[in-house]
Amino acid sequence: MDLSEWRARIDAVDQQLVDLLNQRLQYVLEIGRLKRQHGRPVQDLQRERAILERLTAYNQGPLSTQTIEDLFNRIMQEARNLEERETP
Repeated sequence: MDLSEWRARIDAVDQQLVDLLNQRLQYVLEIGRLKRQHGRPVQDLQRERAILERLTAYNQGPLSTQTIEDLFNRIMQEARNLEERETP
């Protein structure tokens, strides 16, 4: 394969990542609605820790554990921000 073919593959994966992130955040919005209905706070530190532990254990590289934690901490921060904006 040449460089342009590898880049085309990366472009396709990037689009899938965007789609998956948006899908995840749609789920977050639904969870936020349920939390509001039940008077629960936006942030659940225990759940966030469990997610990070599960994902870092799942990771087989080449991404480092720290990178996985950094990426998902950022994703979860965006999820909290989105939930908070949706809160009346």
